[in-house]
Amino acid sequence: MKVGIVGFGMMGRQIAQVFAQHENEVSVTDENHESLGLGMDEIENGPYGLKAAVARGKLSTTDSSTVLSRIKTVVHLKDACAHADLVIEAVYEDPDLKQRVFQEIDSSAPPTALLASNTSTLTLTKIAAKVKRKERVLGMHFFNPAQATKLVEVIHSRETAPETIQRGLEIIKLIGKTPILAKDEPGFIANRLGLTLFQEASRLLEDEIASINDIDNAMKLGYGHPMGPFQTADLVGLDTRLRNLESLFHATGDQKWLPSKALREMVNQGYLGDPSKRRGSKGGYYQFFRIEPRTEPP
Repeated sequence: MKVGIVGFGMMGRQIAQVFAQHENEVSVTDENHESLGLGMDEIENGPYGLKAAVARGKLSTTDSSTVLSRIKTVVHLKDACAHADLVIEAVYEDPDLKQRVFQEIDSSAPPTALLASNTSTLTLTKIAAKVKRKERVLGMHFFNPAQATKLVEVIHSRETAPETIQRGLEIIKLIGKTPILAKDEPGFIANRLGLTLFQEASRLLEDEIASINDIDNAMKLGYGHPMGPFQTADLVGLDTRLRNLESLFHATGDQKWLPSKALREMVNQGYLGDPSKRRGSKGGYYQFFRIEPRTEPP
């Protein structure tokens, strides 16, 4: 299968690697041409990249080179889409940007291609408002890090054709992921649940009811979550969390999605999450509040 990816930031890079590791030919593009070289470097050398996979015994050195050769960078969007069976839009969660990019994809991709958005909160209806082939449009929401997480949300609007939904589900299974199906509502399934937990955790912290450590441990030790809500936010990226919450608030008008003051301050000061996963970040919640994480309550 030939896959085009438009947007080569954090998620675009991860998605490209996943498809390439499952023997697909991938063409990627980004308006910021500098991102193309940075993205290829991250796929090769990043914390979830190919060299890390070789070190963990998941890939051989030969396989790693083969995977990298399947990913081609191109400057122009039309060149990434021209021969694709599937095009995935992976730009920032900005409705105007996504709408413009999707309109360009619609005019550049073959008429038989599936047109997918990696949107995490915005509705397909808004993103594809100016697309002619709405029956070919669906959402494929991958989770960070896409190389490691098994879940992909497949989203369908009222205009999405049944055969498009079926093909989308099949593609996700072919790349070793587990799809779940969601209707076209802001936040879909996982983000509605995950962000609800994060917002309640933020209120507990803001009201000084509990510490970051104890809130995280409540979910890890009490509910069996592998990470607490603040550790999860640090992994996902606090700038990403902020954008998702702002997007949900603007889409719904519901005050419960308003980001906390602390989250805004952290992002503004360069605390974007786990520094081992986010290059250039000063840290996440534990660094900003200057506390040491512990794995068990006192």
